[in-house]
Amino acid sequence: MRHDREPVVTIDGPAGAGKGTVARVLAERLGFRLLDTGAMYRAVALSVMRAGVAADDPDALQRHLDRIDVTVDEDSRVLLDGEDVSRAIRTQEVGQLTSTLSMLKAVRDKVTPFQRRAASGGGVVLEGRDTGTVVCPDAEMKFFLTASLDTRARRRYLEVTAGGDAVNFEQVRMELAARDAQDANRAVAPLRKAPDAIEVDTTDLTVDEVVERMLQTVGERRCCTRS
Repeated sequence: MRHDREPVVTIDGPAGAGKGTVARVLAERLGFRLLDTGAMYRAVALSVMRAGVAADDPDALQRHLDRIDVTVDEDSRVLLDGEDVSRAIRTQEVGQLTSTLSMLKAVRDKVTPFQRRAASGGGVVLEGRDTGTVVCPDAEMKFFLTASLDTRARRRYLEVTAGGDAVNFEQVRMELAARDAQDANRAVAPLRKAPDAIEVDTTDLTVDEVVERMLQTVGERRCCTRS
C-alpha cells in the first residue's frame, strides 16, 4: 500500500448484491469519494438511446462515443456532457441497454480510462463489476459482494417499483439470472472475484453489518501496512 495517499477500495459483485448502498455508506464513513462505475456505463447507454444509435452498428457507435464525455463530480453526481443524469439513468430500459453495451470493447475502452483517472488520487471507493480485476487491479483493498438470487431479485424489485416502473417479481428475477450469466460469460471484462478480494455474502446481513465488516478490514490493513 502506498503511504503518500489514501487507499483505493473496490467493491464488485452481481446486480442486487447491495454494492451501491454499501459503497455509498462505506465512502461516507471513510470520508472517501464514491465512484459508481456502473452509473458511468448507464450514462453512455442513455446517450446512445437519446442519439438513436444502434448498438450493433460499430462505426456509428464509435463516432458517437468519440463525442461524449462522462464524469462523476465531487458530490457523486453522474454528468453526461455536463448534464446531471443521475436519476435519468436509473430506468429499466437504460439498464437493459447498459447490459448490452457494457460487453462491447469500444464502450469499455471509452469508460475505463475515465474511471482510472478518477481513482488515481486515492481516497476513493469504486463500485461495479470489474473494478478490482480490470479498472484498478492494483487497488489496496478489494471486496466482492454476493447474495442469493431471490434476495437480489427482491432488492432490485423494490428499487425498480419505487422508481415508478411497473414490473413483477418473476420478471425481475429472470432478468437478474440472465444478467448473471451474461456478465460471467462475456468475452470482455467478465464478472469474477479478484484472487485477492474478500467475499462478503450479504443475503442475511443489513447494510450496517456489511459496512462494519468492511470497515474492520480496512482498519486492520491500514494498521498492518503502517506498523
